[in-house]
Amino acid sequence: MNKCCAVTLPAKMQDVNIQNYINGEWVAPTSGAYLKNYNPATGMEIAPIPDSKSADIDNAVRAAKSAFPMWSNMSGVERATILNCIADLIDQNCAALATFESQDQGKTVASAAAIDIPKCAEYFRQFAKYVTEGIRETESSMKLVCTTSSINKMVPSSQRATTQHVASGVAALITPWNFPLLMVCEKLAPCIAVGNTCVVKPTELTSVTSYLLTHILNAAGVPKGVVNIVFGSGVNAGEPLVKHRDVRLVSFTGGSVTGAKVGALAGGLFKRVSLELGGKCPSLVFSDCDLEHAITTHVRGAYQNQGEVCLSASRQYVQRDIYEKFLDGFRKQVCQEVCVGDPANPKTFYGPVVTKQHMEKVTSYIRLAQEEGAKVEFLVNPNDPAVMNVSADGRLTIEGLEGGYFIAPTLITGIKQSSRVMQEEIFGPVVCVAPFDTEEEGVQLANDTQYGLGASVWTEDQKKLERVMRQINSGSVWGNNWLAWDDCMPFGGMGCSGTSREHGPWSLEFYTETKVLYTHTI
Repeated sequence: MNKCCAVTLPAKMQDVNIQNYINGEWVAPTSGAYLKNYNPATGMEIAPIPDSKSADIDNAVRAAKSAFPMWSNMSGVERATILNCIADLIDQNCAALATFESQDQGKTVASAAAIDIPKCAEYFRQFAKYVTEGIRETESSMKLVCTTSSINKMVPSSQRATTQHVASGVAALITPWNFPLLMVCEKLAPCIAVGNTCVVKPTELTSVTSYLLTHILNAAGVPKGVVNIVFGSGVNAGEPLVKHRDVRLVSFTGGSVTGAKVGALAGGLFKRVSLELGGKCPSLVFSDCDLEHAITTHVRGAYQNQGEVCLSASRQYVQRDIYEKFLDGFRKQVCQEVCVGDPANPKTFYGPVVTKQHMEKVTSYIRLAQEEGAKVEFLVNPNDPAVMNVSADGRLTIEGLEGGYFIAPTLITGIKQSSRVMQEEIFGPVVCVAPFDTEEEGVQLANDTQYGLGASVWTEDQKKLERVMRQINSGSVWGNNWLAWDDCMPFGGMGCSGTSREHGPWSLEFYTETKVLYTHTI
């Protein structure tokens, strides 16, 4: 085994030269073409992204396929040693990775350093532990009768059945832009831990830290071809990867429209597919809740990471007798504590949204709410000197970052349940709050959606809490909390929020094929 050693990452964004990582080498895209990339806080161009095509995917899949026999036959302990080394190198470079993540995606450096990057290391250690201990197999025995030398003679016999989990082969891992490095590591760790090789296709919008990860993988001693990372668009790189005949399974996280295309392409070719898609997550706030705790958590749930969270608490239903009190507390806390601006400033709660195009999408929903007669409020701290201007649709001009893609914390009330603003995933710092009267009405409103990813219920009545949580059609439901994560539990959605489950033992199940070995004795 190679000894885990240090890795030297670029010091500044201008030193980053993103190349595809194929068979342990950094190579330019075969087309020689690159995509433009922008710092969302400034609107200025940063490291260009390879515009990879089918030829690059073919090279990467070929390398992964070639490396599979060696890697899959390596012991779990040997693979775990490399995974733990990856985790150590991520931890050692946490500050640098957090800074690059912020400059590429827009999230604050503080949140990336406290949440995203440490979680990346944690995933590798978690699955290193799983494979060191061995995947739990199932055994059973039974009595039966079987034939001997004559087809007419049946004799008593016993049989033992044992499951065996084996690596599937080459995996395609396709990841989104809201948690760029975190989502790559969340898929990559279990995938290679169990013996698969892979081709990773990060989103072209936020590829910098995935490129930096290639240097960490190389320094950690990951053998050539085990992990290949190819950069580019969904059309030019993602689609050929999903359709490639030598790719055995596909794990995709992203929007529901793209997910439907991925599912159709991969499913039609009988590949194993996991789709973690969008959400329009409801919360039900009953009048007997801990109101202070509920307000604080709903502010965080609405605006954390610029609202670019698939589990964002974007539909908040509050029982009518505390509705106005909830709104008053919500407004006050946002205006006092949510500062929008420079993501490098430790006082900033959230930064810019990821691209100019995404800013246009988010503000189009704000304009739609205004056109429909809803009440739209921009909850900007009046004492924040960095905010120079708030436009009619919520765009913020931040001093020193005038070219950035900033949007005000937006609160929408008086919106119809049928409105696209209430029904579609906005994926920005926009929250809709509406009243409800009865428990039955609250459950009906919460379930009135095509999505089913996450939800939360708020009440001090434990019987009601249990009863209502069980009626919500979502893959994850929190009681008196939001996004309290347990990586040993399954994660996934219902309806347009996706298929399959990953995380913990469920990832081990997804990334392996299960065989049953029958042995009998006469």
